[in-house]
Amino acid sequence: MAAILFKSSKNIIIITLIALFVFIGGSVLLHIVPANVKDKVADGLLADFVITFPALYYFIILRPSQASVKRLLLIISLCCIIGYLVLPQHQRQYILQIRKLTVLAELIFIIYSVTKFNKIRLAYNVHQAQWADPIYNLRYAMADVIGESLAVKVIASELAVLRYGLLFWKKEKSALKGSITFSTHKEFNYIAIWCILIVAVMVEVTAFHLLLLRWSSLAANVVTALSLYGIVFFIADLTAIIKRKVLIGNEQIVLRTGLRWSVNTQLDNISAVKKISNDYQSEEEYFKGGIIKNSCNLLITFHQSVQVDKLYGASKAYNTILMHIDNYEEFAAAVTKLPRV
Repeated sequence: MAAILFKSSKNIIIITLIALFVFIGGSVLLHIVPANVKDKVADGLLADFVITFPALYYFIILRPSQASVKRLLLIISLCCIIGYLVLPQHQRQYILQIRKLTVLAELIFIIYSVTKFNKIRLAYNVHQAQWADPIYNLRYAMADVIGESLAVKVIASELAVLRYGLLFWKKEKSALKGSITFSTHKEFNYIAIWCILIVAVMVEVTAFHLLLLRWSSLAANVVTALSLYGIVFFIADLTAIIKRKVLIGNEQIVLRTGLRWSVNTQLDNISAVKKISNDYQSEEEYFKGGIIKNSCNLLITFHQSVQVDKLYGASKAYNTILMHIDNYEEFAAAVTKLPRV
């Protein structure tokens, strides 16, 4: 399983680099070539946009993952949109002709997607009624309807990021009714650290945009758009860390740090809890779940290994988790029936 995920991640990186080279590199090339060869270069880029890149996407992403070829239709449509925005007027006429050929297939695909959306919504409501965690319920609902795959996990994770990044004001329902909650960010002032980071990112994005703008307005806009999505990710991370707290119910405990990872297990599965310093080291394997590297103060050991479910990465079983918890004494008191060291 780990080998498959590694190969899939490697293929995603490869196709991303190819996309940057074809679309951004091609756009820059179109602006610097002499006018007398510009039309020929544009014809070559048109072929790369609507034929070469979709073909590479099929052989690098779809075929190895045995994904549906229907996804290629979306890629071709996106390539046509980019081509229409980037290429000169002459090549835009060819793109419009290609779009006429794909419009019927896209209409069928949209109808198919709507039917799947309704099924996903129904499956989501079923999961939500049992366990009020919108992030993982969306993933489970998509897996129920479409099937379990890396693509489903990535899409569900991206939707989770958008939910917490763009709808950060929405209230979060507790997954465990009547549970005791513990935050994980207050004692080392993570919000202050986050504010410093976001200001630094904004300054860097602005400066880089102005630098690229002198070279290519399209490249500047594309890079800035990607950077703005990164800022949305930053906002989502902070929002989730604040809202998605550690929960202790009558029999269950939910350990998590925002969107990054989550563990759901029984209280009686905890073997011991221990307060530790930031420089904790051990030869035994354990999961490092702190917000930042030196922010951990709690070591939890389990009788039976627990599944650590990460937002993007593969899930893995651990017997020990190292993390940060605010008010360690109150947390330890909440599990007084358990042995503590």
